[in-house]
Amino acid sequence: MSALPELQAAMGGALRDGPTPALWALFSEPRAVAERRFAAYRRNVIGNWRSALASTYPVLAQLVGQLRFGELADQYIAACPSVNGDLNAYGGELAALLDASALAKALPYLPDIARLEWALFVAYGAADTAEFDLAALASVPVDAQAALRLPVWAGATLIESPWPLLDIWQAHQGAPAERDTLLAGIDLSPSGGSRGVLVVRSEGRVFPVALSSGEALFLRALQADQTLVEAIAAALAADPYFNPGAALQRLIALHALTGFEESNDE
Repeated sequence: MSALPELQAAMGGALRDGPTPALWALFSEPRAVAERRFAAYRRNVIGNWRSALASTYPVLAQLVGQLRFGELADQYIAACPSVNGDLNAYGGELAALLDASALAKALPYLPDIARLEWALFVAYGAADTAEFDLAALASVPVDAQAALRLPVWAGATLIESPWPLLDIWQAHQGAPAERDTLLAGIDLSPSGGSRGVLVVRSEGRVFPVALSSGEALFLRALQADQTLVEAIAAALAADPYFNPGAALQRLIALHALTGFEESNDE
């Protein structure tokens, strides 16, 4: 008899790719009975995978249509079978699959829409963090504030794209009857540079917000563990109109920053 890992690998491969003659040797019942039972189980498992993807990527499904989304889901299932018993962890590689797809050649913003929807999904399930202590920040001596590091909430995701992701996503949040009209008013040509979209969560609701180029660079620098003065310098180098105080207040209000740490740099 095969070892348990071998049995699990054989069953997992059959669920993903379909049964092989060798699979039936694992069953003690007549093959006809085994085939019916396995087919029912496989339909249920694949159906759960498809449902998980559809739940995570509703805007993507609306953009390509249910038929094409079903085909995309099947391609994803074949390429990236679930390796986790928790379906909440399934679907994170869909954007990478879309990057090389024919769909992305026709609608090149689709991979970034998938990244946005996955970020919304991640933010929804991310652990809460304490409120930013503004009073404690104000108590830090002015000459020490520049060297502070401001950790970014683990559930916050910054997506930079040449496509109007926020406009596309917002057009799909209203009534279906209004969707086509809203989409028709969006310029779907790529911009000359990247547009920053930050995904955050506030009061139990996840949502994307637009960031200026300076705000996006500022946040990227903070995520890279740069000090406050380094992050401000990076933002100002690209955007001379960047307002550090306003950007800091906005990111705190959006719950994107979790607090501050004094730098240990010499």
